[in-house]
Amino acid sequence: MAAKSDDFDFYEALGLKKEDNPTQDQIRRAYKKSARKFHPDVNPDADPNKMNQINSAYEVLKDADKRELYDKYGKEGLEKGGPPGQGFPFGGGLFGDLFGQGGFQQGGGRRGPRKGETVKQGLQVSLEDLYNGATRRIRVTRTRICKTCKGKGSSDPTKVKKCDKCNGVGFVTMYQQLGPGFVTQTRRPCPKCKGSGEIIDPKYVCKTCNGKKVVSEKKTLEIHIEKGMREGQKIVFEGEADEQPDVQPGDIFFFLQQAKHKTFTREGSNLKMKKKISLAAALTGAKFVIKHMDKRELIVSSKPGEVIQPGQVKMIEGEGMPLPHNPLEKGNLYIEFEIDFPKKIPDHISKKLLDLLPPKKSAKVSEEAEEVELMAPVFSKQNQRRGTAYDEDYDDEQQDGVSCAPS
Repeated sequence: MAAKSDDFDFYEALGLKKEDNPTQDQIRRAYKKSARKFHPDVNPDADPNKMNQINSAYEVLKDADKRELYDKYGKEGLEKGGPPGQGFPFGGGLFGDLFGQGGFQQGGGRRGPRKGETVKQGLQVSLEDLYNGATRRIRVTRTRICKTCKGKGSSDPTKVKKCDKCNGVGFVTMYQQLGPGFVTQTRRPCPKCKGSGEIIDPKYVCKTCNGKKVVSEKKTLEIHIEKGMREGQKIVFEGEADEQPDVQPGDIFFFLQQAKHKTFTREGSNLKMKKKISLAAALTGAKFVIKHMDKRELIVSSKPGEVIQPGQVKMIEGEGMPLPHNPLEKGNLYIEFEIDFPKKIPDHISKKLLDLLPPKKSAKVSEEAEEVELMAPVFSKQNQRRGTAYDEDYDDEQQDGVSCAPS
């Protein structure tokens, strides 16, 4: 008959004695020796529960803190994280930490139930949303503790038993011998209890959750996007992720992801935009309208007599993004100007411009200077072939030892 999982000594399970105070190297070698001896693939007649005992013993003895608790207080001390009889409000103990049921801190302190995974999700927003503020409603589906069985999975908690195949751990260790004296191990969910570590009498399985201990629930989360929030900023919903028995629900994080705007770009609390104006407007005064993101229309005018240069940047104070936590204050709006030059000016207008504009500077030339015509570049296949032929001739000259030396 197989020995009960709770009626064994960790040292004896590995063939060691506590009074010998074995080193970590001795514990490791004893574990490998015991694993080779009792592994079902090596010894089909071995008690299958023995391998679980060996694994449980090694998980504790290889850890200095766990081993110290076990040496001082035994298994009860391990389960409670300290001396027997000492109460802990959150339960679980060291075995809870070892097998995913609770938390443990060095020195025996408690940190309560472990927290579930945090769910992270991007949230697409427009620049208008960040400028004006907005509210989004997101429907999420998460798990919640079954209210019918209160997370037990059974209508009668006494009908829930620890799985005898995995010793309540929820996983089994699989071994594979790759060569003489070399065995690899992998952990897999227990096929008998499906990783739960428990077996529920089929007659008493909770009909609401079908023994899963949790049920799916849909909820609408209302996300408030405040004015002035930024790309990458997170909005946290604490405890809104999945619930599991003996696990504190995790959080849901929404990360703001700003979409590209057709007019404005953002730099901190400032806004930037480009504006193309005509040459006439650049020389005689520009006037145009900007439709802002709060639907206001801004009439923008340059000063009379001021010439706007290509690439020049002008600023409108207080028309940028709202400042975080102080939306009444705003950054600035910067406008970079592009000048739309005409491709050609008629002769009669060109003469008038000469009379109106400052005189051109005359170029000083020598008697030997040649006059050339300024033309647009022509990229034709014929010119490309000429260039290629020239390059080939030049390469041939280099190979023949002919080169141009600096004078």
